[in-house]
Amino acid sequence: MDATPPGTETKKKRRTQLAHFLRTRRAALSPEDVGLATAGRRARIGLRREEVAVLAGVSASWYAWLEQGRPIKVSDGILDAISSALRLDELERVHLYRLADANPPVPLRPAGTADPEVFQRMVDTQLSGPSCVIDRYWDVVAANRQAADLLRLTRDGNGNFLTSLFTGTHGTRYLNRPELARQMAARFRLQASYGPDDPRYEQIADGLAAADPFFADLWDRHEVEAFGPAAVEVDDPQAGHLSFVLFTMDLDDAASHRLLVYLPPGIAGPAPVWP
Repeated sequence: MDATPPGTETKKKRRTQLAHFLRTRRAALSPEDVGLATAGRRARIGLRREEVAVLAGVSASWYAWLEQGRPIKVSDGILDAISSALRLDELERVHLYRLADANPPVPLRPAGTADPEVFQRMVDTQLSGPSCVIDRYWDVVAANRQAADLLRLTRDGNGNFLTSLFTGTHGTRYLNRPELARQMAARFRLQASYGPDDPRYEQIADGLAAADPFFADLWDRHEVEAFGPAAVEVDDPQAGHLSFVLFTMDLDDAASHRLLVYLPPGIAGPAPVWP
């Protein structure tokens, strides 16, 4: 009988990959890149292990064990220090966390780095039903005509998906608004956890709680919910009661932009025809 604990080989492979990743990143840097002075010629290109250890504030022997793939526990603080010492970018930092078998941080890219015109063309030309793109603060950066006409998104001051759901004309379109609002408050709480040091999330939540007691009650529950399909019932002044499944798709690893598409459910009859 094989007495090897489950996952042992996977962990060994991950430690080997971690060691290789650290060595390659160390080899890609020179002392000048990190502000270290050198005397005379060096036999090898790249930083020495001892130099990385000094920059990261750890012992040289401990860092050597890490590069050798030994089974040692690494804290988030040490991983951040190594990331800084090796000048890793956000995606490389997340990769380092995963290789070290740690809970990876979500890379938070600066807001506004994507081109809104690309998102607008996507929802206008590739999607026939109501659809929009929101950023990580749930500001609507693009919405097609169906979303604007039916859900009032980007119209009547409905520039933020969350706040307009509670205090705008956007929210009045939903026949099942209480349940949808609960889901969205819980999802925004999860989104806010991605950026605990970002004051914008607190500003949005505090402002909305002050303006709407219903949101204040939901926010006090501290519920969190993953993004997934949500049933939506919409009151259309022309077509009447319309049923949708609100489908959400992340457009990047940082979840800094999300695509929201209102899909007709497959068993609810024919899809609405948009003029």
